[in-house]
Amino acid sequence: MFKVTFIEHSGFLMELDHCYLLFDYWRGKLPNLKRQKALYVFSSHFHHDHYTNDIFKIEELCENVYFILSREIRNGTSAWKKARRVFFIRAHEKMDVGLCEIGTIKSNDEGIAYIVRAEGKTIYHSGDLHWWDWPGEPEEENLLMEKTFKEEMEKIKDIEFDAACMVLDPRQEESAGLGMEYFLENIRAKHVFPMHCWGQYEVIRQFRENHDYAMNARLINITGPGQEFVIE
Repeated sequence: MFKVTFIEHSGFLMELDHCYLLFDYWRGKLPNLKRQKALYVFSSHFHHDHYTNDIFKIEELCENVYFILSREIRNGTSAWKKARRVFFIRAHEKMDVGLCEIGTIKSNDEGIAYIVRAEGKTIYHSGDLHWWDWPGEPEEENLLMEKTFKEEMEKIKDIEFDAACMVLDPRQEESAGLGMEYFLENIRAKHVFPMHCWGQYEVIRQFRENHDYAMNARLINITGPGQEFVIE
């Protein structure tokens, strides 16, 4: 089994045969979980739309729950001290936790992006690593964002992902699709889930309308919270 549930914003729950992977959950409704499956909770950084102290309240939902958190979260809160299994990870670090082989690359905003291998599947979650090109920002700042994004993409170009969660942010206006387009053209991923859309899911439709079939065949058409996708 490989089922992906879009929770909200950048939050995804991925269900495999023996475990769940929960990425950047901060609000939204979780589906019912099977207690016997292990639950791995990943938080890419401390921003309020990617992390909340409330994640530790879900520790009782499954018999074995593991929290894998960006290192910066350790100093930003003490809430994690009440949890049983907490692991902190830095950029460009590798770590094995239970059924998961975990790697990271560095965000050009805050925190990290995750590469997770579990039960024969390879998954990417970008966190806030993205081609941030903002209208009105100094050109040198936008060029730096482009450079650092592409440098990190080089580190994963030889990996084939079964699923990838990638930023598509409508606040960037005409530049919204730059990062997604680059990712689809340069990174091998069978299924790409757009995220960080701030509830404006029309940005996904607009991207699909402006790109060819080869890109759209891999890009999942998310239209709202709670959608479930079964991946073959």
